[in-house]
Amino acid sequence: MLPDHAVLTADSLTQRYEKGERNFEQSHLPNANLAGCVLHGVDLSESVMPHANLAKADLRGADLGWADLSRANLAGADLRGAVLSRADLSRADLRGANLYHADLSHAILDHAKLSGATLPDGQIAP
Repeated sequence: MLPDHAVLTADSLTQRYEKGERNFEQSHLPNANLAGCVLHGVDLSESVMPHANLAKADLRGADLGWADLSRANLAGADLRGAVLSRADLSRADLRGANLYHADLSHAILDHAKLSGATLPDGQIAP
């Protein structure tokens, strides 16, 4: 059985977030446009979000563990301290993203674009 919030639109997620809800684990948000949204501390673990647009989103401290973010646009996103363990970031655009202190353990980064990103250790990717 899927949670009540399993199938969401970007608008419904942001409205519920603004009302104080933070737990959206196992949500389905393919192709969602959340560019520039402030979602720090949100729990989107185990969510299905391929092709989502999260460019310049504030995802500080977010839980994106086990999430499918394949081909997602995370360019310029603030992912400081985010949990991305075991997330599928294959072919994701992370150019210029801030991943400082993010947990990328066992994340799938095949063909991800990382140029200009701040890596978990504070170094800038070439």
